[in-house]
Amino acid sequence: MPRDNIPKTSLKKLGQFFTKTLDTNQDGLVNWTDFEHAVEAIVPKEDAEKNARLKILRKRVEQQFQKYFWDLCAVGDANNDGNIDLDEWLDVMNDIIGGLKEKNEFPEWYEGIFKALYRANEFLDERAVSRSEFANMLLSWDIDEDNAAKAYEFITESGKKKMDYKLFSEFMKKFFLCDTPKHPLNLGLD
Repeated sequence: MPRDNIPKTSLKKLGQFFTKTLDTNQDGLVNWTDFEHAVEAIVPKEDAEKNARLKILRKRVEQQFQKYFWDLCAVGDANNDGNIDLDEWLDVMNDIIGGLKEKNEFPEWYEGIFKALYRANEFLDERAVSRSEFANMLLSWDIDEDNAAKAYEFITESGKKKMDYKLFSEFMKKFFLCDTPKHPLNLGLD
């Protein structure tokens, strides 16, 4: 499948995003094991067993990740092996980026993962996430703190805009559409 919606300058960034955010065990494939690892990183089982609120949060994150993973497999697992490799993911991203260019919106199934990640971070105020809270969230994706801070400053226009979910979603759209090398939106992945 031709990937005509993905600029050549974005291939490295998208490959890094795949490796850092999805392929948590670095085996070149995304499968349910990667999501189990992500759930554990967000809400450790040991902590959830000691705290009812964390137990509920962990269960909710796990359910949201399961939905996203199965949705991803439904649209992207071309060889039906229960895994998503980089080529399959890039094919999915080609369609998603095409939709962003056309309508400036993610498919509902895809935006679900960003909602889950955003809500899993226990911000003091989800309507005004601070730069350090934003950086901590992206640290869970193995994104360098300085690059996260630069992206935060850019997307919030140095704090003029409040970082809420709507702005976070806008940030993710711009991340996938940005084809300018070394731009703060690229999170240092290019």
